[in-house]
Amino acid sequence: MKNYKKVIWLFLFFVFTKIILATPVPEFSNKWTNYTDFKNVISVSSDKNTALAYCATSGGLFVVDLNQGTVLKKYTNIDGLLSNNLTSIYVDSFDRVWIGASDGSIAILDYQSGVFKYIYDIKNSSENNKSINDFVQFGQNMFVATGYGIQKISVINFSFIDAPYFKFGSFPSKSVVTSLSLFNSKIYASTVAGVAYAPLSSSNLNNPSSWETYSSDPLSSNVKCSDVVNDKIVFGSETGLSYYNGTTWYNNPNPITSNKSIKDIKRVGDFVYFIANNIIYYSPMGNLSEVVQYYDPGTYLSLGSDNSGKPLIGTFENGLLYKNAGGVITNIFPNCPYRNSFDNISIGNDGILWAAGGQTDAGFYKFDGKTWEAYNTSTKPEIGNGNWFRKIIAGDNEVWALGFGSGATLIRGNSIKNFNPQNSILPGSVNPDFCVPFGGAFDNNGNFWISFFSTNNSTNLYMHTSDTVFYPFSNPSIVLNTNFGQTAVDSYNTKWIVSLAAPGGLYFFNDNNSPENFSDDVYGIYYKNEFGIESISGVIVDKNNEVWVSTNNGVFIIRNPLGAIQNPNQKPAPEKLGIISGNLKVPFTENCRCISIDVLNQKWIGTENNGVFHLSSDGSTLLETYNLNNSPILSNQINSIAVSNKDGIAYFGTLNGLSSVQTDAISPLTEFDKIICSPNPYLVPPRVNLKIDGLVENSSVKILSLSGDLITEFVSPGGRIASWDGKDSKGNYVASGIYIVVGFNKDGKKVGKGKIAIIKQ
Repeated sequence: MKNYKKVIWLFLFFVFTKIILATPVPEFSNKWTNYTDFKNVISVSSDKNTALAYCATSGGLFVVDLNQGTVLKKYTNIDGLLSNNLTSIYVDSFDRVWIGASDGSIAILDYQSGVFKYIYDIKNSSENNKSINDFVQFGQNMFVATGYGIQKISVINFSFIDAPYFKFGSFPSKSVVTSLSLFNSKIYASTVAGVAYAPLSSSNLNNPSSWETYSSDPLSSNVKCSDVVNDKIVFGSETGLSYYNGTTWYNNPNPITSNKSIKDIKRVGDFVYFIANNIIYYSPMGNLSEVVQYYDPGTYLSLGSDNSGKPLIGTFENGLLYKNAGGVITNIFPNCPYRNSFDNISIGNDGILWAAGGQTDAGFYKFDGKTWEAYNTSTKPEIGNGNWFRKIIAGDNEVWALGFGSGATLIRGNSIKNFNPQNSILPGSVNPDFCVPFGGAFDNNGNFWISFFSTNNSTNLYMHTSDTVFYPFSNPSIVLNTNFGQTAVDSYNTKWIVSLAAPGGLYFFNDNNSPENFSDDVYGIYYKNEFGIESISGVIVDKNNEVWVSTNNGVFIIRNPLGAIQNPNQKPAPEKLGIISGNLKVPFTENCRCISIDVLNQKWIGTENNGVFHLSSDGSTLLETYNLNNSPILSNQINSIAVSNKDGIAYFGTLNGLSSVQTDAISPLTEFDKIICSPNPYLVPPRVNLKIDGLVENSSVKILSLSGDLITEFVSPGGRIASWDGKDSKGNYVASGIYIVVGFNKDGKKVGKGKIAIIKQ
């Protein structure tokens, strides 16, 4: 028997040892994903030895295999970047990629090894404009164009050489430098004040007198770009193109470039390409007076060259444009959201995320967990006559996208229908065709209620019951001239609506489930002075049927919403949220922009300046915070939050993109299948709690020894997942061994089992 047990233990040891070796401990960032727009290519570069193009965008970096026409890799601040808002890119003589960002950060990527190095000095400086606008290498030094001058950095050890070059001749100190070029042993700086140049042999480039300047039209201001073309260096500004041969300055002889905004210049093979307004032209290097249009007009941002002498073109919203192996001009970018702007987000019961861009031309977006799809008047003309969508609400196989001006759009599967004043009774505003729904919610009967920011008929609330039926509800005198915003519905079918216009507050309305009988309607309002706040940003109804209100001064809770409609003149007083710290309950006073709940009824609050606060279900305990200092979140200003019940992912909408983090708030199973514990084996004392996955709703969990002895027992949070700290009922870490994990529901009729190996260190 002893030998049999020994064989079993050896077998378990080797099985679990393989698991340890094959499964690395996940880092904190592995829980996170950031979704950004990679379509705006600000700068593009390539190396001499491969067919790779490196594209710096306003959402991060992506790498293209030009031969295969595929995106090989994309990078955000989770994948190694310090910032996603990139401004410049350059491949040095060691085939390392120098990546500059608007915040002054510099990341140096060895793409083959995947190793990043970083330079923080500019980012951490006290300069007002830290943007990294260009790089150029000379020998073992990299010259860096910044928003305040030029820095010189060793490409060997990344140390700074000299103090910053702040002043160029008579130009104002700390002039913005937009581009750098090397020509005839001199360095040339394009600046907002003109062109400055100095010999590279100078040992004192800090001295303004070391620099010569040129600032005649069209290079008198806002010089944006430059490149060397044989025996001359060419410059472009907002008003034209000029060149210099080392002794004399010339304006470009072809009038097609006169008074044009020259956005970029790049020598490509035997030609020089330049972007003038919205058109790309090229000229033979020996004859700049000959100008030929290269491609159709478009919104072009940057130029580069591949290793075979073909142009690479960075575009706005169309990724990288280049000539593929078949000679066809094509575009490429990673699958990504249409914009970085996420004004409002919502997740349907199917787990699909929907986002309203919030910008006048952004439309709205759909994300199924793998692929992004854009909804705008170009891709889906059925959505209406505009792309300005501020709110979106997803329910059970039904999504409402609320256009600010274009009305309300209903999506059911592949069916899309827009409702507006021309085809429905929905109201216009000052302009009778400008329809501005600004909030919505599903009631307990499956009807959808739409609140309007402004109307021309004093009717700001409508109920939709089918594709053709809307019921209007006229505003009572207490909200006669108002702007309605976000809406929530409680279990009594009372609508709670943010009233935005003065005096403002929280309006509540109940039609008693009789939309055609107005005589039994009940309504009232909590004015802002009853909360003691200046503005209300959001409202939700939690799983206990409590109304939670986010404001500029914390969160308020209406514990008994039934009391409000039973007697609107003696409403239950709102209670200000407080968080227990030590033995004290401290008022929560953050400027809140949004509030949401998860399947465990825990609260998620997005703030104006301090990121996300994750609270317990009653709000009394701060579970965690996410901000720029402690997480990869994209911004401290959080516009909206949604947590998927299907997979427990919490999403945070910002104006810099969408961030997500994995949580344990996953809907419970309806039946037990198999309880899975991870990590398995479990080391105690642990670095993380054991995750117990596979529970039904409101499960209790027992940890048993193999002999059946009860080690400890606890109640799950209510979802599919519970956790255990590896301690017995007395608070001691358990001994090494195999343990049985049993989950069961309230009446004990549903039971699930699993096993866990404990290794005590």
